[in-house]
Amino acid sequence: MGGVMVNSEIERIKKVREIITSIIEKKGRDHLYDLTGIGGGFKLKKTDIDVLDTYIGSAIFSEKLNRAGLLHLGGNPTIHRAVGFNRTSSAILSTIIALSKDIDKVIHYLPKRPSHPSIPRSCKIFNIPYFESDNIDEILNRIDKNTLTVITGATMDHKVVDLKRLKKIISQCNEKKSISFVDDASGARLRLLYNQPPALKLNANLVVTSTDKLMEGPRAGLLAGDIDLIDIIYEEGLKYGLEAQAPVLAGMVNALESFDLQKLKEAFNRANSIDLTPLISIGIKVERTPTGFLLTSLSEEESIQLALKLLEDYGIITITAAGMPGASKTLRIDFCSKDAYRISNEYILNAIVNSYREIRE
Repeated sequence: MGGVMVNSEIERIKKVREIITSIIEKKGRDHLYDLTGIGGGFKLKKTDIDVLDTYIGSAIFSEKLNRAGLLHLGGNPTIHRAVGFNRTSSAILSTIIALSKDIDKVIHYLPKRPSHPSIPRSCKIFNIPYFESDNIDEILNRIDKNTLTVITGATMDHKVVDLKRLKKIISQCNEKKSISFVDDASGARLRLLYNQPPALKLNANLVVTSTDKLMEGPRAGLLAGDIDLIDIIYEEGLKYGLEAQAPVLAGMVNALESFDLQKLKEAFNRANSIDLTPLISIGIKVERTPTGFLLTSLSEEESIQLALKLLEDYGIITITAAGMPGASKTLRIDFCSKDAYRISNEYILNAIVNSYREIRE
């Protein structure tokens, strides 16, 4: 199989950044189409600029983020608080640091394995036993008061949790006095498409979401939950420099306040209506996601080569090409992006077909 070859995660990231820079310099931003679903953004108001100082900005935007974050995640200001971290992974790490002395193990339910690597990696740092499963009974049988129970709202490939199972696990956690933590990185918004309530309305103790996934905010983590838990977790984050700084907090606030569910619904409708026959006809197996589609029959090596080809020849950016180390290598096209509205279904499908044929040759 031909195409661009990379031998490591960091080599892939370097190569992608070289290609993106080259396209920007030679053709301009209009020739790049970010279809990752996590294109993010960094909207700042003119009035924000004058108060981005380290301590002034943090004071102002932390409280604004608390209000906007609780509204987004279904929190109650009398018992919940929301805070900002520089990544969702940072919020998860801070949670593990803060609870590491009080828990014996971490168990993790997912609609489909594997998990995002940030959770098992954080556990490994503190030698905390970690167990994950997509079998609900295996999870329910392990919940006790010494357990941190994590539930993924939507996987890296956007498989959404069943609401009945989510409720059942949280209920079991409350009964057994286990802390429940919903990893809702993209799920906080994807689950809205299926009329699922926000995690805090389901009585979860903690929830984290990414403000760049399926919304136009910076790459940052919004953590919310019981005030006493949030306080000790945020304190640990501050110790290790994991908290979001004032400019990021301002971007998070503006993204949350301008979030428009209608745009997500439009991506949902486009994903359901696109004709994927051109891909199926050349032997590619596909699977629809809530806001796009996956190519499920390619090996990891094929996915990476195809993703790099799509970027270099057609300007299409995917997580497979540009994602962080450990991100899913299943090639996914996501219509929940401002760039998606500038590009036709035909362009995307033709790019995949032509690129696939070239690397097969």
